[in-house]
Amino acid sequence: MAKVKTSVVFKQYSPQQNLLLPPYLEELIGKGHLVRVVNEVVELMDISDLINLYKGGGTSSYHSRMLLKVLLYAYCVKIYTGRKIAKALNHDIHFMWLSAMSRPDFRTINNFRSSKAKQVIEALFKELLEFLVAHQYIKLENYFCDGTTLRADANQHKMVWKKNAERYGLKAIEKCQELFKQIDELNQQEDKAYGQADLEEHEQAVTVSREAIAQKVATLNDVIRNTVVKSKRRRATTLKKKLKDAKGKIKKYNNQIHKAGNRSGYNKTDTDATAMMMKNKAEVLPAYNVRAGSEDQFITGVSVHQSTNDGACFNDHLHTIANQQPCKPDRIIADSIFGTEQNYELLQQNEIANYMKFPLYHKEQTKAYQQNSFLRDNFVYDILTDTYSCPNKQLLIFKGKHQQTHKRTGYRSEVKVYECNN
Repeated sequence: MAKVKTSVVFKQYSPQQNLLLPPYLEELIGKGHLVRVVNEVVELMDISDLINLYKGGGTSSYHSRMLLKVLLYAYCVKIYTGRKIAKALNHDIHFMWLSAMSRPDFRTINNFRSSKAKQVIEALFKELLEFLVAHQYIKLENYFCDGTTLRADANQHKMVWKKNAERYGLKAIEKCQELFKQIDELNQQEDKAYGQADLEEHEQAVTVSREAIAQKVATLNDVIRNTVVKSKRRRATTLKKKLKDAKGKIKKYNNQIHKAGNRSGYNKTDTDATAMMMKNKAEVLPAYNVRAGSEDQFITGVSVHQSTNDGACFNDHLHTIANQQPCKPDRIIADSIFGTEQNYELLQQNEIANYMKFPLYHKEQTKAYQQNSFLRDNFVYDILTDTYSCPNKQLLIFKGKHQQTHKRTGYRSEVKVYECNN
C-alpha cells in the first residue's frame, strides 16, 4: 500500500524580521562559560599598580581592567593579534559582554599590551591559567616542547673549553708539586731532611692548596732574607716567581671550570653562550639553545621560554614540566633530544605518558644500520639463556652489571656487560 505524502513543515525563519527589543547579552552567555570566569578573576585582582601608570589629564581612557579582561580572554581562546581582538570586539558576543560594548581599536589594544600591561600581563595570565586548571575549567593533556639553536652575538675565536681548563689546571698543580720539592731541597740539607727515606716523588703527592702555597712562599721569603749566598738567593727568588705564576694559573683554570659549570665551555665575550653545532652541520659557533613549550588546549598563551647553553640542560626543563602543579600534563610530546633514559625514568615516576623518540631512532631506521650485522644492536638475543650471538656464531655471555655516570647531568644508569669467551 503506497504511503500518503504529507506536506513538509519547517520552523519559522525570517532573517530580515526586526526584533521588538534587542537581545540581552547576559541571557546569551551560559552561566559556566569561560568568559564569566575570566571576568570574575580579573575583578578580584589588585591592579592598582597598573592604574597608577596613568598620568591623568587629556581625553578619557579605556578602563585598564576592561582591557586586561579582553586580553586575557583573547589569549584563552587563541586570539593574539591586536587586529583580531578588535574584530572580535565587534562580532563576538562574549567579547562584547566582557567589554560592555566598548570597542577599542587594534592600536589601543597593542599600545596597552606593549606599554602599561607589558610587565604584568604574562604573570597575570599564568595566575589565571593556574586558577582555571585548579578548578577544572581546562585540562592540560598534551605538552609540546622543542628547542632550537640561535647564534650568539659573540666572538667565535674567544671560546674557553672546560676540558682544556681541567687539563691545564692539572698540569699547573703538578708544576706546583715539583716546585714544592725544589723548595724543600733548597731550604734543608737533604740528609737532615730525609735521612734514609726517599724524596717526595717516590711517596704520596703533596696536596696543593692556597695555604700550602702560602706556606712555601713564606719559606722562600725566609731563605731570601736570611741567606748570604747569592746563587741560593737567586734560586729562591726564581722559585718564588714560578710558584706565584703557577698559583695564578690554578686560580684562572678553576674560575674557567666554575664558569663552564655543566657545559662543555663558554665564550669569553658572552659567558652565557656555548659553542654549538649550527643547523647547517658545518659550523661550530657560540650560540644558545632556546627552549619553548606550550599546551595543546585552547590556552596556549603560556609558554616556557628559557635560554640554556647545553643540550644536557633539557633534562632540567623536562623535570620542571613533570613536577609543575597543578599544571602537570598527561602527555609530553618532544623530539629525540629529550629521549634519554633519565627522562624516560622521570616520566615513568610521575606517571606521564610521552611521545619521544630516542636519539638514535632515525639512524636505526636507515638501511645501512639495519643491514650491518656486526653492530651490537643487531646481534641475536636469546631471552631464555640471556646471551647474544654475533655473526661469527660466537656466544656473548652475561658477565655482570656496573654503574655508569653521565658526566654533565650526574645521572647514574645501570649497564649490563656481555663478553665473548673466545
